[in-house]
Amino acid sequence: MRGLKTFFHVAVAAWLALLLTGFAQAQTWSQDGPVPRFHQAAIYDSVTDNLIVFGGAQGGTLGPLNDVWEEAGVVAAGQATVVGLNWIQLFPTGTAPSARFGHSGIYDSGSNRMIVFGGGTSATTCLNDLWALDGANAATGTQTWLSLTASGTVPTARLDHSAVYDPTTNSMIIFGGSNCASGFLSDVWVLSNANGGGGTPAWTQLSPTGAGPSARENSSAIYDSVNNVLTICAGDAGGTGLSDVWTLSHANGQGGTPQWTQLVPTGPGPIARTGQSAVYDATNNRMIVFGGINSVTGTHYLGDTWILTFANGLGGAPAWISEKVTGTAPLRRFHSAFYSSTFNSMLVFGGDSQITQSPPDDRVFILSKANGL
Repeated sequence: MRGLKTFFHVAVAAWLALLLTGFAQAQTWSQDGPVPRFHQAAIYDSVTDNLIVFGGAQGGTLGPLNDVWEEAGVVAAGQATVVGLNWIQLFPTGTAPSARFGHSGIYDSGSNRMIVFGGGTSATTCLNDLWALDGANAATGTQTWLSLTASGTVPTARLDHSAVYDPTTNSMIIFGGSNCASGFLSDVWVLSNANGGGGTPAWTQLSPTGAGPSARENSSAIYDSVNNVLTICAGDAGGTGLSDVWTLSHANGQGGTPQWTQLVPTGPGPIARTGQSAVYDATNNRMIVFGGINSVTGTHYLGDTWILTFANGLGGAPAWISEKVTGTAPLRRFHSAFYSSTFNSMLVFGGDSQITQSPPDDRVFILSKANGL
């Protein structure tokens, strides 16, 4: 009997220990996917269909972020109406960039590197540092952060600028932004050897001819690498949003003198806005503009979609087309957006939403038949 009681006491003790361990495990919170954010930098690899997100703002009293996340097969999953199930947090080797928001991130698929420039650690502290994330698409190998040092005069520290990548010359082109001191910019810079793998990166400021766009932040930019034309639209200078559209020829600084030209598209166009996104269907020369907000201090969040034909200003008269879409359109600003020519779809991630103003959003939306054709 004594042996049976001893066995019973041991068994109960073991059961209690297991139960308590289970409770401890059950009380551990985990984040399924990235923290909601806006003003992040993100890239999309159309070959692997992978979305990579770095940093961003959380809003309120929460500080900025410097984490890296991947969602694999994101647009393909969206076609199957299963979105947001494949998020994986990445932990690149090397020293990571400081936490930030309003930075830019462009992708060179040839070297599989994401190039990060600038941003802010707060609304009053801007950056102009340069980073490369090697192995960026997370398809193979380990990701590594590399701090890049460029020659030439470094652009003024800034956030909320526009940036595009020219794969033909391995160049990054940036336009405008805010200097974090209530000053807005309209300058254009080219970073040659941008991926840091083909030589030392070098900064060059362009001096375009023509009356160019006004100084602004939060403009959207697309780039036609075949014709070397940059197109920018909208943004703000600290107040009401803008609705103008401009092209810059010889935007990478090669082949001739860069020149600004304002486009005057036909048809009723989108209302003035800032914090919108723009993606480019190069095959059909169409720019797809989505969302934003009507002014910096406004509360009119937008979920409309517009198409600009002949978006590079070549081949015909540009025209605005209001795209009529089915389904519930997300309302948001300061999100990331990409175009998949494989699926003719637009991918939208994150942003500050009217529906979920605090915290920002962490969802992915896919717009099918995005180019309207």
